[in-house]
Amino acid sequence: MVESSKKVLIVGAGMAGLTAARELGRRGIRTLVVEKGRSLGGRAASYACKAVDGRCQKCGACLVQDAIREVQESPAVEISLQTTPVALQREGRQIIARLKMGEQETSAGFSAVALCHGFEPFDPRKKPNLRYDQIPNLITGVELERMVKEKGNVLRPSDGRPAKDMAFVQCVGSRSVSLGRPYCSQVCCGYALRMARRIKTRDPSATITFFYMDVQTFGRDFERMFWEFRDAFYWIREIPGDFFNAAGDRVGVVVEDEGEITELSFDLMVLSVGMGPSPDQKMFQEWLDLRQGPEGFLVSPNSDGVFVAGSGSGPMNIPDTIVNTRAIVNHLTDYLEETP
Repeated sequence: MVESSKKVLIVGAGMAGLTAARELGRRGIRTLVVEKGRSLGGRAASYACKAVDGRCQKCGACLVQDAIREVQESPAVEISLQTTPVALQREGRQIIARLKMGEQETSAGFSAVALCHGFEPFDPRKKPNLRYDQIPNLITGVELERMVKEKGNVLRPSDGRPAKDMAFVQCVGSRSVSLGRPYCSQVCCGYALRMARRIKTRDPSATITFFYMDVQTFGRDFERMFWEFRDAFYWIREIPGDFFNAAGDRVGVVVEDEGEITELSFDLMVLSVGMGPSPDQKMFQEWLDLRQGPEGFLVSPNSDGVFVAGSGSGPMNIPDTIVNTRAIVNHLTDYLEETP
């Protein structure tokens, strides 16, 4: 057991930050969790449960509230919301942090820092052909998650009516050399298929089409789930090139299907946006002399008191974030035990 006099700074209170605080607290290690937002949970807190007929689809959304509750109840965890680091620097075996909350700034020393700063969803405005923000019923997967969580139904933003004829467009902001994002985000196929399955189960009359390059089967359960529900959806192995407003506020697309150029339209279309590095990582790189991996995310040095956990180090879903963070906490604990 590490002596309780040692304290770790955790930057970010998403799933990685909560997991790090929880695991360290269980080992008797005190932490300060700083979060720039107004609440705990990060992006994962806005994700909807995708259970079907009471059966869990292992999306991990329900794990967020469990982690929040345990962290709030832990006597080893201190939480500071609406707080951001304005400087981090190594001084010998310590990390000196200057933190800003509102107009106030404080400085403190920590035995280590865990960077759990998360990711940034791709902004579809960077692809002009999508005409995002110009077509009212063209939304992102992030917006769909929030809609389902808050309203329980899938509704068209233009008129509030239920969407009966939907489409998902995969690999938006992933696997694109021209955008500087040639990698697969790994989570998009999973979250789109789970959401489609939830929608179809609750409304069997709904029709759902997938536009895709290929299907990436990450995770033990995904392949089984894919084959179980594959025939419930329409699959077009083509990413639409042009998007436009169609009659009735429908979303129109131009695609090549089986060698023919055709126009299709849908009540609602969902862009499965990929995961990119958080803009916050630039300051961490500068302050702590960290390096990027081939996909542009930070590499965790696991030394000198600096550790990177969760999607700050690469695309991953909620369950994988938990596994990754637990491994990082093991390295962090070893480091503290070896530090005078």
